[in-house]
Amino acid sequence: MFRSNSKHKTLLAIFKSSRSSKSKAGMTLVEVMIAVAVVIVAALGTLCYEYLCIDHVRVARAELTATRIGQLLLEDWKSEGGTLDYNPEDLHMGFELPDDLPTNCVTVVDGLPLHISMIHSEVDTDPFTGTRLSEISVVVSWKRYFGNGAPEGDDPRVVLTTYVRRDQ
Repeated sequence: MFRSNSKHKTLLAIFKSSRSSKSKAGMTLVEVMIAVAVVIVAALGTLCYEYLCIDHVRVARAELTATRIGQLLLEDWKSEGGTLDYNPEDLHMGFELPDDLPTNCVTVVDGLPLHISMIHSEVDTDPFTGTRLSEISVVVSWKRYFGNGAPEGDDPRVVLTTYVRRDQ
């Protein structure tokens, strides 16, 4: 058996004190795992936020492009008096009149396929002067996820409308 001498007690006390100071100075595996989990959650949150920012920039660019194209066509159509036989191909700016799509014309700007519908409706006619007031609208739409093909009902669109006076 063991004798209880002072030398033995001193070694035991040194061993116990070094063991307790070691566990207080270092980190346990559980603490490391928690710290790693916190860092991963923070990194994923940052990456998701960055992705959403990039997506919003793409949507804003598409809306701006669609608005500018619509304004160009609307102003040009209005300068021609809002005629029913207006043809955007005459601008020679890449507008095409497709036979198989339910839109008046299509174009691609910065890789974004745009579908453009042009709507003309008579509003009023003054019987004394023969002046007609027409409403002309340009609807520019695109696929929500920037793909090819005809836009559907829930895809984004920009609608620009103005009035044109036509004298006879």
